[in-house]
Amino acid sequence: MAACTGGDEPGSATEPGPEAVAEAERLYQIVNDSRAVTDELSQIENRVAKRCMEDEGFQVHDPAVFATTRFAAYGAAGYLTDAPVRAVPTRAAAEQWGFGVWIEFVRAPGNEDLAEQLLTPEARTAFNLPQEDYAQPDTGEWEAQGEAYRAAWIEAYTGSPAVEDSGKGPQGDGEALGGCRLEMIETIYGEPYTVEDEEGDYTLTHPPSPAFELEEFEGTAGIAEHLDGRDVDFESCLIDKGYAGWELGDELYPPLWEYFGQMYAPGYFQEFGTGEDGVPEPPSEIPSDFLGVLELERAVAVDFAECGGESGLRTVIEQAWAAMLVDAYLPIETEMVAWQEQMQGHLDQAQDYLQE
Repeated sequence: MAACTGGDEPGSATEPGPEAVAEAERLYQIVNDSRAVTDELSQIENRVAKRCMEDEGFQVHDPAVFATTRFAAYGAAGYLTDAPVRAVPTRAAAEQWGFGVWIEFVRAPGNEDLAEQLLTPEARTAFNLPQEDYAQPDTGEWEAQGEAYRAAWIEAYTGSPAVEDSGKGPQGDGEALGGCRLEMIETIYGEPYTVEDEEGDYTLTHPPSPAFELEEFEGTAGIAEHLDGRDVDFESCLIDKGYAGWELGDELYPPLWEYFGQMYAPGYFQEFGTGEDGVPEPPSEIPSDFLGVLELERAVAVDFAECGGESGLRTVIEQAWAAMLVDAYLPIETEMVAWQEQMQGHLDQAQDYLQE
């Protein structure tokens, strides 16, 4: 989910500056708090539903149904989570993480030890990765129960008979709302939350945070009007440092993935190409190992960071992005706080139920 909305139309009502940054940080924390509340609701919904199912005699559960959410992991890096600042990192971040391109290649087969070494908790937070890689749930115990058990479990959970699938076995009716799932919703929230849209009505367990209902946007159009030539100064600085041919482009993101990707995974790019025009030529001497390429990435990132600082481009992007966040979130701040208070009441009610 993107950081905020307001559309791609230029023209922020909030003036970019340090005040906008402070306000964006404050409002974004409210958004992150909403994500954490959503995760807590997911966990307690599972606990209440499992209790209902176990009261019905079902001790083994479908792990896919009771998967937990990890919304709180997204946005942990703060209000710049979706900002186009990857090409203009801070110097400290550049020295430590480079541009972060390596993250997209370090999980390739053969790099398992490097992934464990490099994907530290700090790196995961910096690049909005969950603290643990996603792993497919273990379905062995569930599958071992046999189709009759699984079909009975599905009916008890959804209130509707399982749908037979010759390839997958008994499956739940995605539109069914009854059984222990409905009982869980009524126990915690009183009634399901109905969403009406152009494609028809559907139900959720609870109303989503107002922040989650905002449309996605990239935001570069709203930033462009504030650049005032700093992007040109940035590119001139790069040329002075020997990086001719690097252009930010409309998205404020040059082809860093393609440039370093050819070094991290040469076989892939030899087979499929870069898919982009204007990718600068790689250096004449390319490091032969992953860590060598990472050191090169860090060195280039430091030069980009210096140009971002000298030109003022990093600061103007940060402040313009903050202004757009304020425009998006300030009008719904009251609704976001009220939603959190309402959901906290539901969490308290569920906790009381589980302690009975």
